[in-house]
Amino acid sequence: MPKQNEALKSNPRWEALGKWIWRAVSDRGVQDSLAATAVAVAAAPFVGTQSALGWLAFIVATAVAEFLVSTGHSPRRRLEDLLELARSVSGAAFGLHLISIPSTDAAIIAIALWGSMAFRAIVVDYRRTTQLWIRFGPPFVAFVWRQLSLAYEHALADAPELMAGDIAGLLLLMAALTTIYKTLQERRRTYVRVLAESEEKTVQVADAHRVALLAEQLVGSGHFRLDLQTLDATFSDGLFDLYGWDKSDGAAGIDDIFLMHDPADQTRVREMVSEVVNSGQPMRIETQARLRDGRRKVMLTQMSPEIGPSGRVGAIFGVTLDISEARSREKALAESEAQLRLLADNVTDIVIWLSPGGRILYASPSVGTLGYAANDMVSRPAMDYVHPDDHGEVTRLMIRVFEDEESEDDLRGEFRFLIPGRPDEHAWLEGKASAIRGPDGRARSAVINFRDVTRRHELEADLRQAKSRAEAAAEAKSEFLANMSHEIRTPLTGVIGFTGLLAQLPDQSPAALGYIGKVIASGEALLAVVNDILDFSKLEAGQVELDPAPFHLRDFLTETAGLFAERAEAKGLRLEVRIADTAPGYVLADCGRLRQVLSNLLSNAIKFTERGSVLIHARHDAGTETLEISVTDTGVGIDPGQLELLFQRFTQADGSISRRYGGTGLGLSICRQLTGLMGGEIRAASTPGAGSAFTFDIRAPASNPPVLQTLQDAAEEAPEESLNILVVDDLDANREIVRALLEATGQRVHEAAGGAQAVSLAVRQTFDLILMDLQMPGMDGFATTRAIRRLSPENSTTPIIALSANVLPEHVDEAERAGMNDHIGKPIVPAKLFAVLNRWAGVRVSPDVEVEPG
Repeated sequence: MPKQNEALKSNPRWEALGKWIWRAVSDRGVQDSLAATAVAVAAAPFVGTQSALGWLAFIVATAVAEFLVSTGHSPRRRLEDLLELARSVSGAAFGLHLISIPSTDAAIIAIALWGSMAFRAIVVDYRRTTQLWIRFGPPFVAFVWRQLSLAYEHALADAPELMAGDIAGLLLLMAALTTIYKTLQERRRTYVRVLAESEEKTVQVADAHRVALLAEQLVGSGHFRLDLQTLDATFSDGLFDLYGWDKSDGAAGIDDIFLMHDPADQTRVREMVSEVVNSGQPMRIETQARLRDGRRKVMLTQMSPEIGPSGRVGAIFGVTLDISEARSREKALAESEAQLRLLADNVTDIVIWLSPGGRILYASPSVGTLGYAANDMVSRPAMDYVHPDDHGEVTRLMIRVFEDEESEDDLRGEFRFLIPGRPDEHAWLEGKASAIRGPDGRARSAVINFRDVTRRHELEADLRQAKSRAEAAAEAKSEFLANMSHEIRTPLTGVIGFTGLLAQLPDQSPAALGYIGKVIASGEALLAVVNDILDFSKLEAGQVELDPAPFHLRDFLTETAGLFAERAEAKGLRLEVRIADTAPGYVLADCGRLRQVLSNLLSNAIKFTERGSVLIHARHDAGTETLEISVTDTGVGIDPGQLELLFQRFTQADGSISRRYGGTGLGLSICRQLTGLMGGEIRAASTPGAGSAFTFDIRAPASNPPVLQTLQDAAEEAPEESLNILVVDDLDANREIVRALLEATGQRVHEAAGGAQAVSLAVRQTFDLILMDLQMPGMDGFATTRAIRRLSPENSTTPIIALSANVLPEHVDEAERAGMNDHIGKPIVPAKLFAVLNRWAGVRVSPDVEVEPG
């Protein structure tokens, strides 16, 4: 039988049918119909079967109509109330009809009908005031009508005592009903209030439960309650999930959860439960748990006692949280911190951790190298250890570190740190700062890594001193070279000049002419040595600047070779120039420096070649805009292993060659530096006894023919009559040489032995050209030139040419700034002198603007 009932319960159709039957029986209309059926059957003998059935039909019809009307909306509820009111009025009227029948049984049935209606309204169906009056109003009105009718009848029958009884009964009924009504109203209000409070608490409990479940899901926690009287435990869903317990396996007990912990932790949990019960204070414990799937978790459990009415602990409420990940992170962080601290404690650099206020939070033990104890520095301002003069720089660095936006700049600085016990000493530290930022991106602190750079600062100071000494030595060297150049060139001017004049005198014997030629050669050799030394010095100092200009390639090579034609012919050598057919007519390069390189190579080739030939070969690569020139001879040759030594300064391939042919060993070194300056290189190939080939290339793009300058045109168109020339020099020999050279070409020459005499002559007489020495006692050539330009209107536009042994670039530039228009170096080369003479003949310059001839 139990199994059959269980089957019925489990059948959805039977369950639905039972619910429908219960709803039908519980309906007010059905109950009214059942009660009306009983009343109709009892009243049929008194009112007649037809009347009883008619009344019953009306009751059943209104009940069915009410049953079919859905509730919940105001219009339908009013219709339901009207139907119920119709049944109530009908019942009251039917009672009046029964009570009016002269039969005690009929009156009893009427009173029973009214009583059931009143009882149902007051006790069973009362929910709201309208419902009360719908149910109770009609029978109450019927009873009042009956009592008033009886009282009226007794009054007509002259029975005042009966009438008073009727009135008293009516008043008594009304008083009882009033009391009942007030009581019901009070109970209704209480019921409504309690119902509202209950519903509110139910919502609150549901919300709290939902929030608790969400909180457990978010933080991975669960809660439980242990009743100490029954030892029954209740667990939340979060606790089941926390311990990996599947509810389909059955409900878990306290022992099931307890046995998942390590044995040692089980003992600790028991002790903590006893402590919570005995002390009545909450406690927490951290335990290790092994889940059913083998995973291990670290659990943090907080237990709180629940105090019962007796004042004793009746239950324990606990919350368990999974802190496995947090403990794993803490362990990793601790290991990382230990490694970082180990690194910081053993690194040689000084590591300082600073707060935003500039106080030291940590200092590595390496601060001991400065004489400080790391622990003593903690919590102190960093400025206490920095030299006062560097406080501003440190403040600016810290402002940049703690900026709101992360800077991409390299935050570095160098500061002086004080040395304890030695106030006059300090250590230079280079610091690199990094900000430690929080989740919001704001800098919370800063770490600065310091490195001791004191030794570097000392070396830099030594280097600055060495640089100053080197610059002073270079300046002294330049001054020495300038003085030596002047002192050597000045006597060479007389030696070469007078020897040249001597060679032109008639009636010289062959022996005398031979001696004179050797003197001239010796002077030129000495001049070449001086020029090499000066060029090398200028190249080393980086004072050589190129002056590229278009020139005719074939004419240039022919003219340069012509300078050595006499020397080659004297040795019986064939000197030949070959130019590739693809070479352009004009190229753009520094003709002077190119001539210097080629002349050096030709000079060496002729010097080291006793017989055979010297060949100059040139070709041009339009693609790379490169000019390549080679000088090939049939001379003594060089051992291949010694070729590279040729381009080192003061070095020759063989000491015997140096003794036999002479030379400074600077020429090829100068050639290498000049070709590199012109964008190329030089190389050599040689076979001992068969000759050598020196090849160099420079950047020289093809160019159009040059445009002749105005001053050149003026020089070419100048009249051939003699010029009035003033020669200014403090040495009589120099003036005599220049006079002899100029007068030989028909020029009129005037002499001045110093600057003051030159100014005096310039004020009284107009000259076509002034040749000015630079280095003179008293008023030098620079001051003399400025004075002539300022004091002599007649000669303010006269070209003034520097004629000096001072040939360094700074001397040439200074002469130009003083107002000179050209420069001739000593010893005087007659060809250069006459070229300058022809260039400036008939030319007048601006007194305010310096004019450079083309």
